[in-house]
Amino acid sequence: MLGSACSAGYQGQVRNLHRAIDAGDTNAALNHANAALGVERAEQLPGKTGGDVPLLLLERAALLQADGDHAGAARDFAAADKGMEILDFTSDDAGEVGKYLFSDDATIYKAPPHEKLLLNTLAMVSYLAAGDLDGAKVEARRLAVLQKYFGDAAPEELALFGLGSYLAGFTFEYAGDSDEALRFYLEAQARGGYDGLGPQLAYLGRASGFENEIVVAAKADYPDASRPGDAEGEVLVVVQNGRAPYKVAERFPIGAFLVVPIADQRYAMNPEERQRADRVVASGLLKWINFPVLKGVNLRHKTFTVTSDGALEHSPVIDLNVAEATLAAWENDKGKMMVSALTRMVTRAIAAEATTAVGQGAGLDKQLFPGASWLLGRVVEGGLTAADTPDTRSWTMLPSHVQIYRLRVKAGTRRVTVRSSLGSISREVEVRPGGFAVVSARFL
Repeated sequence: MLGSACSAGYQGQVRNLHRAIDAGDTNAALNHANAALGVERAEQLPGKTGGDVPLLLLERAALLQADGDHAGAARDFAAADKGMEILDFTSDDAGEVGKYLFSDDATIYKAPPHEKLLLNTLAMVSYLAAGDLDGAKVEARRLAVLQKYFGDAAPEELALFGLGSYLAGFTFEYAGDSDEALRFYLEAQARGGYDGLGPQLAYLGRASGFENEIVVAAKADYPDASRPGDAEGEVLVVVQNGRAPYKVAERFPIGAFLVVPIADQRYAMNPEERQRADRVVASGLLKWINFPVLKGVNLRHKTFTVTSDGALEHSPVIDLNVAEATLAAWENDKGKMMVSALTRMVTRAIAAEATTAVGQGAGLDKQLFPGASWLLGRVVEGGLTAADTPDTRSWTMLPSHVQIYRLRVKAGTRRVTVRSSLGSISREVEVRPGGFAVVSARFL
């Protein structure tokens, strides 16, 4: 069923970046990201802000974060966020027409919920790693607005609410705002998979005076829970592993494509559109559909151990599967993408038929040679097919999995090491009495 891959569009812009990552050369990947952005150094922002620039900034931000350059990552996340806000709310009538004639990527890119939410979530990680609580609070508040918006407008399983809420709770806890911290922690627990929050809910509940059934139970379960005292602090370890599936272009023969069921009937072809598609198949000419599919990336690193000063091993309090959210987002949009691709195929066929009819009316078959009108129609259709690049835009450097470890340690200089079977990342951090430090480790 699968045809040869198409190479144009966004997929082509990031191909060299991916090759460098696959070869283990993150410096070369960063150079390719800079080249795609039209700059020479990672310290530079591109002069333009439209097109695919916001997505390319997200790719570079992820690379900078992996390299420990959290100031640069936060800058790129912020610049991309501004572009994404414009993309979400800009009218795009010309693009809507273009996607039916030429390509889905003629339209303005609208990020799916999981990408928008992870943008602010991972930006929060960089601000926290840099010790910038004010910057982290800004990202937390932006995230809260997005969560409310997507909570009303998108399926819940597509929005990675819990991780962002947990980090927002941590941010406001150390900013001294017990009420906000408790609110975000309760949101995280409500999403499931965050059952280790009992101690925080207990001592924040006592500090804020807020009570509900969950907080009362936490107080009972953890009567002695408290924030780190003067002799200790906390280290939050954020481990990002691998890359989530991303879009690539493939070609499918039309006959095989038409039998794929579309679960969401909002995007199914109406009877007239179906008849047109069937006529194209019945014409006996092989037609191709250019369509984005998800390419999975094998996880090189399977399991991790986290130690502080080479001593106690710690267990994750959060283990989030971003790859599943990416797959869910693609399944949610698949019907819409399929009907768009089919509509473009039918449009190309109609354009070819119209061109053939015009050529016959003008007497081209007599003036040139028999079949000249038909050949001209095929040339028109071929040109439109060549211009049909399926929309392969997606944040390709998203992690496949995210794990959070929360370590209570003695105040002072601490060395935290994250190990997998293939390597390790070690960071030395300063933990102030009653304070925190954040270690961010990305395994590619």
